[in-house]
Amino acid sequence: MRAAILNSPRNLTISEVQTPLNPRMDEVIIKVKYAAICGTDLHLYRGETPAKYPVILGHEYSGEVLMVGSGIRTFKPGDRVIGSYMVSCGKCRFCIIGKPHLCERRLMFGINIDGSFAEYMRIPLAERVLVKIPDEINLEDAVLIPDTFLTALNAVEIGLKTGETILITGLGSIGLSAVIAAKIMGAGKIIGTVRREKPAKIAEELGVNYIINPEDENILNKIMKLTDNYGVDISIETSGSPKNIRLAFESLKPGGKLIQVAIPIEPVALDLKYMIGMEKSIIGALNPGTIIHIEKALNLIKDRISDLRKIVTHKYDLEELNKAMEILEKRIGDPVKVMIRID
Repeated sequence: MRAAILNSPRNLTISEVQTPLNPRMDEVIIKVKYAAICGTDLHLYRGETPAKYPVILGHEYSGEVLMVGSGIRTFKPGDRVIGSYMVSCGKCRFCIIGKPHLCERRLMFGINIDGSFAEYMRIPLAERVLVKIPDEINLEDAVLIPDTFLTALNAVEIGLKTGETILITGLGSIGLSAVIAAKIMGAGKIIGTVRREKPAKIAEELGVNYIINPEDENILNKIMKLTDNYGVDISIETSGSPKNIRLAFESLKPGGKLIQVAIPIEPVALDLKYMIGMEKSIIGALNPGTIIHIEKALNLIKDRISDLRKIVTHKYDLEELNKAMEILEKRIGDPVKVMIRID
């Protein structure tokens, strides 16, 4: 089969490798139809996130079941599926308390086990990883749900109450997905920061009430004015920019919550006296990645799938993956979400 092998930082080759066959008892082999590039893939490509080389890159995928192991009862050949970005053990202290995304022995597709930029994919412990796709959602749209949309949905659910004002910094694929999630969860006023034209236009189409360029010197004053000098109830930070992180924190009302989704690109200095004196909170948010959460995300987005589809700005074939990575890294053509056609 053809697969994209990350051999070392910036050494990504499309190669012929052995097709995974003969699934073990708890495994499923899927024929990958679509995959998508995540910011994590860029971090791995650039060597900013360590990986077990060589590894097939990618962790966002949709496809059809090809083979199932003898112990699999939930899936059969031909089923259309999506799945988690990781495989948890189910036995460690974090799995036991319902936080498998913090699993001590987790396997992560495209990092320490082979991932989704390939024609076929082996899924260990498949009944803990895969979810069937409802008939009303196609394979191309479905690939956006387990990672991109669920990451955003989880962040919104952590902090947002119906009618509250939310600030979303960095309207990329996660930030725009957070807009959709905030709408679904009943947000009042939505404020977004972005400087690029294409995501700003998508944000407007999705219903963001106010879009502000983060380079605006008066951005904090503008946000405070939009909230009657009260501050926002919740900030969701999806860029990793220290400047945006500080803005997201400083824009909070007393008692407000900053939900940090993006990994900061460098250490960030914050004046924590405001965290104490004004009871502001900073909460890290990682995609929970369980089949229960994926199924919930599917149910919530199925009537808004046309909105989620808007974040996809570029599509490439597997053989063009290096070009697609360059497009994202250099922001050529103002990309937001890049889809990879496998089949």
